[in-house]
Amino acid sequence: MNKKDVLFIMEAITLDPYFKDYRIRKSDNAIYSKSEIGWQRIVPHYYNTYDLSRNELALEITPFYEIRFNVLHKWFEKYSKKQIKTQRDDCSLIFVGDKLGTINEFYFLENRKDFDKDLKRIKEEVTAISKVVFSKYTTLEGYYDYCIGDVLKGERKLPDVSFEWVIEYLIVTRLVAPSYYEKVKRLVLEQVDFMKRRNEPNVKMYYNELPVILEDLENTDFSSDKWK
Repeated sequence: MNKKDVLFIMEAITLDPYFKDYRIRKSDNAIYSKSEIGWQRIVPHYYNTYDLSRNELALEITPFYEIRFNVLHKWFEKYSKKQIKTQRDDCSLIFVGDKLGTINEFYFLENRKDFDKDLKRIKEEVTAISKVVFSKYTTLEGYYDYCIGDVLKGERKLPDVSFEWVIEYLIVTRLVAPSYYEKVKRLVLEQVDFMKRRNEPNVKMYYNELPVILEDLENTDFSSDKWK
C-alpha cells in the first residue's frame, strides 16, 4: 500500500459531517482546518509494516492530532533558528491516541482483506478523538489549563526538551493569567537552567539571547490582532 491509499483513507474520514469545515492538505495527506486564531489538523504518520494480530503485511497509520494558536508562535519568528517555513508549521499542542487513552495505530492489510472493516474503525475512532481534542483545546484558556494549570497543581511536569515551549508558556500566561506570570516565569527559567546544565542543544542555542528575548516579550502587547 502507498501514499494514494493513505489519501483515500483520510478523505474517507472527512466524509463524516463533523469534518465539513476541514480539507485535505495533499502535501502530507493531513486533514486541516484554518481559523482566525490558528489551525487544527490530523497528520497521518504511516509506513509499511506487519500486523502481528493477523500475521499479515500491512500499512500502519498513526494519526497525530495537532493544534496551533498563532499568537504563541508568530512573535518568536524574529528569534527562531528554524527556517521560517518550518517555524510557521509548528503546532502548539500535539496528541496521539495512547496519550488520550485510546487507539494509537491502525492497520490495513496489504492484501486488502478486511479493508472495509478497518476503514470503518479508523473513521469512527479518529472522528471521536477529534471531537474531544478539538473541542477541548479551541481556546488559549484550554491550552493554559492543560500545559500550565496542571503544572501549578503538581499534576504535570514542565517539558525537559526543546525551547519554543518556553516562549509559548510565557505568552499564554501573560494573556490568560497575568497575575501568575512571575510565578510561571520563575518555574520556567528554573527548568531552562536545568536543561542548560544537561546540555539540551535547543536551549543552548538561545540561552545567551534569553535576557533580550524576555525583555522584548514582556514589552509586547500580545492582545493585538497583529499576532493572530
